[in-house]
Amino acid sequence: MPAYKSNLEVQIKQDQKQGMGLIDHEQTDTFPVWKFRGGSTTIYEENQVYTESTEMLPNKNLLLKVSKQKNHYEILLSVMQPPFMVVKDIKSSNGSEYPLVVNSIIRLGRVEYKVIEERNKHMQTFQAPCSLKYSFLNNNNLTYQCKFCFMEGKQSKDQLFLTNICRCAGNGQAVHLDCLRYWVDSNIIKEETQFGLTLKWNKQHECSICKESLPIRVQYEDEYFDLFTLDRPDLQYILVENINKEKNLCNEIYLIHSLLNDNIKIGRGFQCDIKAQDITVSRHHATIKLTDGNFVIQDNKSKFGTLVSIDKKISIDCAACSLQIGKLLINFIQSDYIQKGAPSTQHKLTQLPQINKQLDEDEPQMDDDSFQLENK
Repeated sequence: MPAYKSNLEVQIKQDQKQGMGLIDHEQTDTFPVWKFRGGSTTIYEENQVYTESTEMLPNKNLLLKVSKQKNHYEILLSVMQPPFMVVKDIKSSNGSEYPLVVNSIIRLGRVEYKVIEERNKHMQTFQAPCSLKYSFLNNNNLTYQCKFCFMEGKQSKDQLFLTNICRCAGNGQAVHLDCLRYWVDSNIIKEETQFGLTLKWNKQHECSICKESLPIRVQYEDEYFDLFTLDRPDLQYILVENINKEKNLCNEIYLIHSLLNDNIKIGRGFQCDIKAQDITVSRHHATIKLTDGNFVIQDNKSKFGTLVSIDKKISIDCAACSLQIGKLLINFIQSDYIQKGAPSTQHKLTQLPQINKQLDEDEPQMDDDSFQLENK
């Protein structure tokens, strides 16, 4: 039996204010709104005007397609900008929360974090893929010289050389992984916290010669190697990296394990466990906690919302949720309130680890003020 009745309302709200590419979620009631009711539908856009049709409209831009399944709805987005789930708008039996899995991007105002590693409750470990740029050149016939220790050798698993880590060329092109890791560790301050461990770089994570930004992880064949030393606990955990690239901010990585003493507060207030010093972040913006063996995030009535990246194809079985794409807000509302015993969004609104995702795909950055669609 379906948990909800089959009436679905799609609301599209367009924020037409000029700004930083952010939506003020305290003012969404003032936005222009388009409403579509029914089950399966296809919605098109033309000049920021939205219409639905059961037929193909080749002269208009396809925005999304809703397909009614047995116990849920499938949403297929056709957009160029990365879509995000608005956490506080989720209405489910578990409340307003969203699971964090590997490769999730968490956006708080202009600040972004990424889950780069996850060990789930079944003790399975998943890691976010590296960019192709940061993979080793697998040439076992060349002899390299490390620019730190000046030792020579050939590429092997026992003696790994990084050969494309920065813009240095010639004799300064190659460096031992162990030598670079030792140098990086000397610039990191490790602090034990109530939720695990915090790693903070005390200067920019970049090559000291060419000033090229360095990755935190590289790949050789099918194995990943950190450029820092970190002992993983024999517990369920997630590794969260601050991925903002401003020159005045140094790298930060947070190891959050399952032996939490309390929920983790994120914001710019002094009482927060993870501090984000940006005016677009609320004083207590969001909370990370452990629910039913899964790390989840909740919004704390923030001005610009707590957003988590999603795929362009998702399944929905909750009473209501919202997606944000650039300056566009799409609300999905089922006509009945959630019933007792209805399934949680945790089951249907879950991104599985994106291990096979295209490796050289750019990370989501700040949204443009304009909303772009793919022409179909």
